[in-house]
Amino acid sequence: MKKQLLLGTTNQAKVNIIRAALQSLPVELVTLAELNIKITVREDGHSTKENAGKKARAYFAESHIPTLAIDGGLHIHQFPPEKQPGVLIRRIHADREASDEEIQDYYTRELDKVGGESMATWKGAIALVVSDQTVYCDTFSYETILTSRKKGGVISGSPLSSLTIDPVTGKYHSELAWAERPSEAAYQHATP
Repeated sequence: MKKQLLLGTTNQAKVNIIRAALQSLPVELVTLAELNIKITVREDGHSTKENAGKKARAYFAESHIPTLAIDGGLHIHQFPPEKQPGVLIRRIHADREASDEEIQDYYTRELDKVGGESMATWKGAIALVVSDQTVYCDTFSYETILTSRKKGGVISGSPLSSLTIDPVTGKYHSELAWAERPSEAAYQHATP
């Protein structure tokens, strides 16, 4: 019998990634939309681990179903410190989150300013809340290449996919299936 697991995100791209990663496990994945959960969790943590844990706890408290949440951050090697996105990838405007198109346009312009290409490190965290007292969290990172040369259109919830090249395969993330991005060999688990 499959156990229910709530995916603590409204980002369809993250739903697709998690579904691909967990497809072989004996879990029934449910989404916030399927449960009609409409709370907003403020992602104001200083790390991906803080934000992932905050989201997982909030959605678990609302649903009482084991909840998995993910958060991502980005370090672009050629960007100066004041331009580093960190956990604020979508917060390029002071007053609101940017649309997928605005994000793609912004990073395209910024990459052009540093020569059109840069190595980058995606840093993320995944949190699993199974009870009020039991929370698991792991962090991960992987290297990639960001380029101002787009390949493909904007993918909803994953606007940098058409600017991101997997250094292992040389393919843009926009060309890869969710289960192929990035290469499993590229993941490096960090200490929790």
